[in-house]
Amino acid sequence: MVARLFQSLLCVCVLSLSPAWAGPVSLDAKQVPALRDLVRQDPEAGGQYQKLFRMANQALNDTPNPVPQLVSEGKLQSNPEKVRTIAALKDMPKISALAWVWLVSQDERYATKGSQYILAWAQSNRPDGDPINETTLEPLVVAYDVLRPKFTPQNRAFVDGWLHNRAVVLWNDPRHRTENWQSHRLKMVGLIATVVHDDELWKVVADGFQEQMDRSFLPDGETTDFGQRDAMHYQLYGMQPLLTLACVAQQRNHDWYHYQAPSGASLKRAVGFVEPYALGEKTHVEFVHSKVKFDKARAQAGEKEYMPHNWDTCEAGPTFVEAGCVDPNAAKVALQISCGESEHKRFVDWESVLNYVKRGS
Repeated sequence: MVARLFQSLLCVCVLSLSPAWAGPVSLDAKQVPALRDLVRQDPEAGGQYQKLFRMANQALNDTPNPVPQLVSEGKLQSNPEKVRTIAALKDMPKISALAWVWLVSQDERYATKGSQYILAWAQSNRPDGDPINETTLEPLVVAYDVLRPKFTPQNRAFVDGWLHNRAVVLWNDPRHRTENWQSHRLKMVGLIATVVHDDELWKVVADGFQEQMDRSFLPDGETTDFGQRDAMHYQLYGMQPLLTLACVAQQRNHDWYHYQAPSGASLKRAVGFVEPYALGEKTHVEFVHSKVKFDKARAQAGEKEYMPHNWDTCEAGPTFVEAGCVDPNAAKVALQISCGESEHKRFVDWESVLNYVKRGS
């Protein structure tokens, strides 16, 4: 039933060709001037922008490098297809930089090159329904949200259709409908639903989010991933996609961060569960009691991050930055655990700049 519903909506979403800001995945029209002002007036925000500016300028001379299909999940680092995928995904930060630099500078060179990258991937890459593979395209989806008004009606319809088909394939894939797989599935389908203006698709994601909170999160904030993998890495990996989605939901005037499942589980409690570990008040040794065979296989293959080791609190930084979109306290924690080369007073990275604009402070 869901598959038939989604396919029937395809013709609707690809006809949504208005050149207005797609919004909430990136920024809405009112937030764009605020971003430009912040970058111009705040030295630290300007410094984060300069990092993107340098990358975007380098990307102007590069060529897109898409793969026919993303191959990563369930593969060792030495797998040739995974190696090829990792190389291709170096396009993602380039696409992101080109989009944001165009939005701030309005220099058409960046929009033209960013659109070229996105079209190259849309013409070459096909989905396989695996959310762990598909989640790596998040930067492209966000960049398309920024650049979508710059596409011709024909190309916009083509990319809209390409993304919507990815959402259909991803949602209908029967594998692993809980834990981190479902978190990444919900994130990607929710991002696409917002970019292509498909409210019916968004409603399916909203229902799925509530189910996920009830099935994959415990009342104390622990995820069922953490219980299975004995790894803070997977606690974060199951949380962060939903924090991304909660940020988009807030832009759409929905509060998913504080939503409580019937069990009492919530994203806010999940962030609270991690906070004492992130601040060094508690420690954890990763993967000692993992019940997943592939974790052991990776450790035996020499992949050190899956061998028992003391969890590095720096790994929590991006998750608290993400939570900072909807939780000012999480943004403050992100500053405390920042592990960059220099001390940050306000902004850990570009995402934290964007989140400041979305929060309005």
